[in-house]
Amino acid sequence: MKYSKRLLLSLMLSMTFQSIAAETWKGGDFLVSLVNEVKSSATLPSATAVVVVKDDRIVYEGYFGYQDIAERRPADENTLFYLASATKPLSALNFLLDAQTRPELATTTMSQMFPSFEVDSRKEVTVEQLLTHTASINNLPLVLATAYSGVHTSQSLRDIISQLSTASSEPVGQFKYTNVGYNIYSAYVDELFAKSWQQKLADQVFAPAGMTSTTALRSSIDDLHHIARSYSLPRENNNQALYLEKSDATLHAAGGVYSTARDMARFLTAQLNEGKLDGKQVYPAAVIASSHIEQVEASTSYGDFTRNGYAWGWYTGSYKGQSMLHHFGGYAGVHAHLSFMPEQKIGLVVLNGEDFLSSRLTGLIADYVYGELLEEENNQSRLLKRVEALNEKLVRLDTMISKEKQKISAREWQLSLPAKQYVGEYSHPLLGTIYIQLNDHQRFDVEWGGLHSDSTGMNIPDQIRVSLDPTSGSVIEFVAEHNVTALRYTGIEFFKL
Repeated sequence: MKYSKRLLLSLMLSMTFQSIAAETWKGGDFLVSLVNEVKSSATLPSATAVVVVKDDRIVYEGYFGYQDIAERRPADENTLFYLASATKPLSALNFLLDAQTRPELATTTMSQMFPSFEVDSRKEVTVEQLLTHTASINNLPLVLATAYSGVHTSQSLRDIISQLSTASSEPVGQFKYTNVGYNIYSAYVDELFAKSWQQKLADQVFAPAGMTSTTALRSSIDDLHHIARSYSLPRENNNQALYLEKSDATLHAAGGVYSTARDMARFLTAQLNEGKLDGKQVYPAAVIASSHIEQVEASTSYGDFTRNGYAWGWYTGSYKGQSMLHHFGGYAGVHAHLSFMPEQKIGLVVLNGEDFLSSRLTGLIADYVYGELLEEENNQSRLLKRVEALNEKLVRLDTMISKEKQKISAREWQLSLPAKQYVGEYSHPLLGTIYIQLNDHQRFDVEWGGLHSDSTGMNIPDQIRVSLDPTSGSVIEFVAEHNVTALRYTGIEFFKL
């Protein structure tokens, strides 16, 4: 049965693959076989878009799988992908363009932006530190509101920033990657400027580069069928799209853009050519150059990619012995990759409508593409070995998924009070209301803004497991003695009404 499923998928992929060979790059045929082989082994034909840039033009463009598996809509050049954190280079450029006319922006402090900000030790943190991940400010409620629940207003965001921020254990000036800084800054500039951060991105970043299919507002997308649906390989029914989709309320400055691979290739082309596109200066050369300058050391890595610093929205580091700038993005059912080698004038865009498999597949794609363009010896044979190793892991995945499901299902419910006493509304003054209901199976259904989940037991008194993020589990803990008075989710307390 496994073999027949894989054979069927191979046929599906061969029918839905589309390669547009701009120029004469000869590496495309092997790339097609590499991507199709991995997707066939995984039996998951989710959408993947690959664009390779060299000098000032696209030299390869290919689309794989379906943007909607159930409806058999093939991915193509019009497919829109959510960029997740690959939004940050766009938002950082937006800031640098604003700073040209408002140089004081970079040194504006938290106390100036938010006069009622309560963390004394972080009141002098600047915008520059917010956008280079050196502010040392934690605010999980802000991240959850802007990226997941969508329950917020402009005023509640300012209150969340002022009242619910805490000092991180790292000293100010030390790199710690987070969405918080970009979320804080956007809440400030929305009030500072007459335009929202979304509109300023459209005017200052998208329009000049001719990125006509790129937007930070889902409501501006005329045909939602162009959006790649989100999938995740480790889920039992992984050919079924995840329920969680973005809305205007959950698109944010740290991860809030939809784009096509072609549009993002234009953005990379401008990075490689001092702000020029099609012979025109679309961004100031000095701004592009400054955006590539490392602002803080950051000794970390992601897969094959070493990172020694962070510039303005770009990680800096070395890859295959060459200087590289890059940023990736991940969210439930999404993986995005932007990278380029400025000295070699080559860049790569890989956008995916899946998260688990795609992060690994994208690593292989990057290894192959850059290896070919840098003329590495035995590049194809080396990649075949990596593909084989990945396929061997995929063979074991079904067993791992089954064992994990059995483990979760075996956990017992341990409620100290009758189930009906847990049903109701649980409110937080700044984060909205979590609703708990009993379903037909006498289990709890949980809803918070755009999030919802069923639940399982946890083997711990008055705790349940939920998957509000459909690709991971988390715990809700009830405060229950003689009656239920509150619940805690990710450490945040919501009181029962």
